Amino acid sequence: MDPEPTVEPVALGLTLDQPAAQWEDRAVTLRGRLSSGASGWFISLWQNTSSGWVLRGSTRTTTGGAYSITRSWPTPGRPTLQAAVGASRSGALALSPVRYGTISNRSIALVRPSPAYVALTGVAVTGKVTPAEAGRKVVLDYSAGSTWRALRTVSIDAKGNFRAAVPDNYPRRWTVRARTVESAAEYSGAASFDVRAYLNPRVSTITAADIPSTYRAGCPVGPSKLRRLVLTHWGFDGRLHRGELILRDAAVQKMITVWNAGLLAHFPIRRMQRVDVFGGSDIKAMEADNTSVFNCRQVTGNPYALSPHSYGYAIDINTVENPYLASNGVWYPQNGLTYRNRGTARPGMLFRGSTPTKALLAQSYVWGALWRNPDYQHFQP
Repeated sequence: MDPEPTVEPVALGLTLDQPAAQWEDRAVTLRGRLSSGASGWFISLWQNTSSGWVLRGSTRTTTGGAYSITRSWPTPGRPTLQAAVGASRSGALALSPVRYGTISNRSIALVRPSPAYVALTGVAVTGKVTPAEAGRKVVLDYSAGSTWRALRTVSIDAKGNFRAAVPDNYPRRWTVRARTVESAAEYSGAASFDVRAYLNPRVSTITAADIPSTYRAGCPVGPSKLRRLVLTHWGFDGRLHRGELILRDAAVQKMITVWNAGLLAHFPIRRMQRVDVFGGSDIKAMEADNTSVFNCRQVTGNPYALSPHSYGYAIDINTVENPYLASNGVWYPQNGLTYRNRGTARPGMLFRGSTPTKALLAQSYVWGALWRNPDYQHFQP
């Protein structure tokens, strides 16, 4: 009888495809196949580290012996990987070839800010996230002593750029950093800059269309001789605000000098708007505690006299805190009556030693508080 033919056992093979390069903390899918094509076999994934081979994941084969294992690496590098048939690498029925992954560094960086910015000019911090993934969230933190606090959350654009506005209505020194929002967050370096208070005056011409309620034909000063002065002032809220004055062209530099002094002295202004905002009504403007210059009108409480405000030089300041006694014996505005008592100093009130008072007197203005009928809010050349 002839002997049975000898059948050599076929070695079991296991593949592991070269993994695609990926960014840190992003999922990487590793794929391979069991040569026998059997499904349901246990496959383990191992990484070679400084302390030896460490288990990184496991799965079972599917139809045709295919398998896939998905995981992420929190830090950049080139992990050394190998798959094994079974739960142990040593003594495994089959080992895949060794593969080397590429995990790139995801980063976030701030564009170096200027050393200082002018308050109320739209101060913002910009930066870039790599890789660029449109819509990804970035948090801008600021230093609050020994801790960091979130200031604002913004999204990056398709190129990875972001822009985060910084509150600029109060002078201070800011130290900021940016970070991504993943569990393994990336942090930028810290950057510091100052926000500084400046008057930052802006002067522009106007037309009759800009002052429809305070100008009319026959007024002593026409729009061509008037200017719009926009400047920064302190508010009663302890923050900086932009205000506007409509005034005679020749009065612009005087008011810049006066309100620069007021800014340095932290003198508060409730609001500073053209009287057209109040329909040209002096009474409504006073009740709103408005500070203003031009308004072509009669004197409030005396319809027979043209107001000095018609010439674009006279100014009323904080009208509630500094009421006015008209020639008809009525105090204006009605919501400022408690301020008739000048014995108790309160914010926004004007006295001889107040910075706006001294600055205006130095510009050859006269203060209405010295008149027989006191007008505490009013100054005129």
